[in-house]
Amino acid sequence: MDLSITAAPSATPLTKEEILGAEAELAIASVDLLYFLDYVKVLRRPQPLAGIPGGPVPFEKWPHLIEFVDALQKHKRIVVFKTKQDGFSTTMTAYEVWLFLFHHGANILNFSSGQSEANALLSKARYVYRHLPAAWKAVLDIDSRSEMAIANTESRIVAFPSTPDAGIGETATLAVQDERDFHEFQDENFANVQPTIDSSGGQIVLGSTPNKGLALSGFKEIVKGAPGNGWHLLVWPWEVREDRDQAWWDETFRTVPTTEKMSPELYMEQNYWSTLAEGLAPARTQAAFNHDALKGMAQDEKRVVEKVGLVNIYQRRRLGHRYVCGTDSSHGVGLDNAVSIILDPETGYVCADFMEKTITPDELALQTYKVLQTYEDFLWGIEDNDWGILVIRAALDAGCPSHKIFHRKSSQNVRKIGWHTDSRSRYVLWGELIEAVNAGHITIPNPLGLSQMYQVIRNSDQDGRIEAQMGGHDDYATALGIAWQMRKHIQSRFTSLAKVTSV
Repeated sequence: MDLSITAAPSATPLTKEEILGAEAELAIASVDLLYFLDYVKVLRRPQPLAGIPGGPVPFEKWPHLIEFVDALQKHKRIVVFKTKQDGFSTTMTAYEVWLFLFHHGANILNFSSGQSEANALLSKARYVYRHLPAAWKAVLDIDSRSEMAIANTESRIVAFPSTPDAGIGETATLAVQDERDFHEFQDENFANVQPTIDSSGGQIVLGSTPNKGLALSGFKEIVKGAPGNGWHLLVWPWEVREDRDQAWWDETFRTVPTTEKMSPELYMEQNYWSTLAEGLAPARTQAAFNHDALKGMAQDEKRVVEKVGLVNIYQRRRLGHRYVCGTDSSHGVGLDNAVSIILDPETGYVCADFMEKTITPDELALQTYKVLQTYEDFLWGIEDNDWGILVIRAALDAGCPSHKIFHRKSSQNVRKIGWHTDSRSRYVLWGELIEAVNAGHITIPNPLGLSQMYQVIRNSDQDGRIEAQMGGHDDYATALGIAWQMRKHIQSRFTSLAKVTSV
């Protein structure tokens, strides 16, 4: 665009020196977004009780926002998983105005949950634009509640509510879905603009706090899949703001009333969570495992001390200790995780684990058995589902002694190899695992495994059945539950009992 000073007709006349200085600043700001932010003013609402008068204030360059600005200039697809009041919409509107002002023909599309929210977001952009240096601003051809445009550059910013057809037919320079997890038609809006982003090389930015009322959403799936799915992920817990500390969190928690539909715990986990796992977790009212117990476990996250094949070792064998292992094979390559967990039953510590989606039953058995041999004295529980039978056979073929694989009691004094999940054993497995985790008897050093524990819920639509929330996984928890059951059988070896059935 033409970077000469063309102020609106009503602007106060400038001296020659002022014009030259303003043109130099304008030239730098047009190519340097971070520099441009030095000229951005945002509206601070008056807070008389806090002694804050309100009015236009400079944009605050918090470290996480500087990182965000850098990402905006490097990545085509960005998803921000955030808490409340952390500067996302303020930074986005400043970025939008920068594109709007300095990029001829920029088409910027904002999607919000409703029309009032859409208008409010556009009003932020309008406020930023109006408080730029007077010499920078061009005449607005359109300045309505839902759109603003510059006459001589064809640039525009448009605000859409989340409706099924919003954004159809638009070719976007930038598409933004603010608080996307609360949009009724979030996936439809995404589908409307994504093809134009793909074909035109535009940019799309998603930002939202988690909607705890949705166990599954397009937004959460993008967050879970990043960065492997092509999205650049930024995670902003409540501590990301420099002016927040534990005293602030405690005071906020203290002031939240307890009602039929809300409690301080629910309010804080919705708006001010600390970790990605907490943010993605279902509401506490559905959660199978106590969130505070899981959060406490995060303090025990430990670096992998050794890698044996694909298996992570967190704690090597201790002399005189016996070990148990639980294996949950996947039900299809690339779908569920195949998981093996080696546990010290005396301490409840997960000493080693393995999570992999794309692995055969034979390789799962070999990888697990190779590590189990280093622990020497062990009992291995393998779930005998369809693929589990193949894992058991592969373990035996690899030389694993039969008596070191769990055999369950059956009728007629026959022991059948493998852990079998039925209605009774499922109830025992989940009940005892939940009790142990909530009481702090188990420690999970793997952050990925720990994050999956948050996904296990009591499904109210299935009479409280314990399972992964829709779109989540419970295979790590299942393997851990099998290992925890093995602690009751580690003293037995079954070889002196009646015949063992073949598999």
